[in-house]
Amino acid sequence: MMGRGSHTRRVSFASQRMRRARVIGLVGAGIALALSSCSGSASSSSATNGATRTTATPSSTQRATAVPAPSSGLGVPATRQPFTSDSRSVVAHDTETMALAAQGGRLFVATDQWMYSGPGAAGQILVKSAKGAAWTLFERTQSYRVQALDSFAIPADQGLGSGHSLLVTQAIVNGRNEIQWLLDGATSFSPADAFALPATADVRSFGAHESGGVWAVYAGVAPSGILRGTWSPAAHTLVFDPKPELIAAPPGSPGLKTQKVTGFAECGGAEYVSINTRLFRRNDGTLPPGVTRWVLEYQEPPVGAFNSGLRGLSCVEHDGAPSLLVSTEGSGNVYRLDHLPSGQVDTPTRLVPVLELSPIAAIRQMLRPEGTAVPASGKGSINYVISAYNNFESVSVGGVERQLFGFEWGYAGGCPPSRKCGPTAFGGVTYDAAACFMIRTDHGSSQTYAPRCLSGHDFTLTARAGKPIRYAQAFVSIRTIKASPFGDGGVYFGGYDCDFYPADGTAWVAASALSDLHPDAAPTAVNV
Repeated sequence: MMGRGSHTRRVSFASQRMRRARVIGLVGAGIALALSSCSGSASSSSATNGATRTTATPSSTQRATAVPAPSSGLGVPATRQPFTSDSRSVVAHDTETMALAAQGGRLFVATDQWMYSGPGAAGQILVKSAKGAAWTLFERTQSYRVQALDSFAIPADQGLGSGHSLLVTQAIVNGRNEIQWLLDGATSFSPADAFALPATADVRSFGAHESGGVWAVYAGVAPSGILRGTWSPAAHTLVFDPKPELIAAPPGSPGLKTQKVTGFAECGGAEYVSINTRLFRRNDGTLPPGVTRWVLEYQEPPVGAFNSGLRGLSCVEHDGAPSLLVSTEGSGNVYRLDHLPSGQVDTPTRLVPVLELSPIAAIRQMLRPEGTAVPASGKGSINYVISAYNNFESVSVGGVERQLFGFEWGYAGGCPPSRKCGPTAFGGVTYDAAACFMIRTDHGSSQTYAPRCLSGHDFTLTARAGKPIRYAQAFVSIRTIKASPFGDGGVYFGGYDCDFYPADGTAWVAASALSDLHPDAAPTAVNV
């Protein structure tokens, strides 16, 4: 979906000329693919024409070369786990699964009811206590969307010893908009462990970082900026400073999704944050004169008003050193940022992005073997991609740490006849109904990206997508992934993206076995 505010139900959209990232071909510089068909997508939608969305290409980008890989299947068996079997439950109308988080041996999920037209639409926080347990309602909120939910390990030197973690979210509860947190196995959020926010504020992401023996949680709040909550080793709670550490742009700035903080990452001993198209690094400790707390390290070109810019900010290891991964909404391109600075910096480093994956080229290759020839431009082409909605989730698969991330893609002018699609945004972009993801493996001198799509009985669509789209009529995208906290070798996927189209009960979570991912089997994309 395009970036959007939690409190906005109806928006207008002006047609824009799309500025595409350069697509990598099968031979020469770039990423090469040889893919077989994706199973489990369904339900065609009508072809429409209209507005497009703006993408951007970094002005200074290094590229990796590529070679073709052999072709084979990419389906991953998955079992959907409904939030409720009671059609009268408020949970039955949840439309999007925004985030999964593992904490205290449990699995939590944040949902929303964006684009649901029923009365009292609001998101929830649900919990699963064991592999075979049903989802139960942990907290019913009054937030249209519960956008951020995360869990952080509390360092052992912070008054509790080792083995403790903090679950953090933001929601409107009992008429009060607040950041909430809880320790380990707590059975509910406590009013004492909360920080009040303005009524219209939203948190899209959280981060955590320790420096000089002080551990803190950071909240990306729109429209106020970056708030810091310092952990109290004595009181075992967070103490938030109401004054933002960073205000990236004043409200109403042209061309910016104002203050949408899309991600945090602790990497190389420093905290990083992405706000729309800009990436900042935090200077810890006492600041010398003239040195700012947050320093701009990277910026992509401006994007359209409904584009969130940078996505998926995450820290990985590359060639024995920490690097950042990030994607760009629109093209969906995945970039790596190496040679991160150390210590305090008083001037921007201007990190240089290395292009690792061009999803538009990858998806075209993925669809070709099943008879879907997607043109490079014009009607029927892929004109919008989101990769790694929240982060690149690091998971050990086959004894190797790899990154898993979902992606969605949309077609210009309507759904190809051979594909099954879901929502159409603003009459111009129609989104494929499949639930697909990539598995990234870093080999040092090269990286591989293995595309996979959830398959099986539970990912066979039940009916043609209607208006609103309903449960199991489209899956659209995987926006959150989390390894099972139950010690069963599993992995959980969560999804649906309304993409500004009416929906009712479309949110979903599914489980697969890590052993079914086969990350080293074809099809893969290889950088060398």
